[in-house]
Amino acid sequence: MKKIVVTNEKGGTGKSTIACLLVEYLNWKKKKVQLIDSDEIQTSQTWVENCQAEDRSVSTAHNPDYQIIDTAGSGGSALNWLRSADQIIVPFRPHYADLQTTITWFTSLEPTWQAKIILVPNQWQKTKEQREGLAQLQQIITEEKNGLITTPLTNRPALYGSFLNGSATNFFTKKNLPAEIWSVMTEILTPQSHHASH
Repeated sequence: MKKIVVTNEKGGTGKSTIACLLVEYLNWKKKKVQLIDSDEIQTSQTWVENCQAEDRSVSTAHNPDYQIIDTAGSGGSALNWLRSADQIIVPFRPHYADLQTTITWFTSLEPTWQAKIILVPNQWQKTKEQREGLAQLQQIITEEKNGLITTPLTNRPALYGSFLNGSATNFFTKKNLPAEIWSVMTEILTPQSHHASH
């Protein structure tokens, strides 16, 4: 079983959305997935319950191929999840404050932890500030010789905003999904084949 932890020290970066999208994608790929929501807000768990209310099971504790753990940060109980993770997914908004928090946290980690990290730029708007911030982060990753950055997810509230309400159908069966979401899922699940340079 592969254990993927989704975390960030800051709120509002899209941790629950990314965790639930991973569950959806893996379900679409016919994998058995267990979603564990260790965040006290329970956004991911609410999504699971909303899907169940629509007669669709998205999470199983019975012999899963993957465990996706949605955490509220890297302290407390989340630390145990991070220690046992095969991969650590870190969604972040590529704005100055979020980047500084992400960079400080990333550079404070031991190389063995850094090697497990995949950073997901979220709410991407292609501004000069964001491009420069992402370039700075890529430089740090290059210097540290650890970590990866995925394709950015753009700010699409109409698409991703309603996703966490749950649905009777899998998100990945929708027509005309943007290429970025397919890329991010593939880059997270096959990280050795992706070295971002944005």
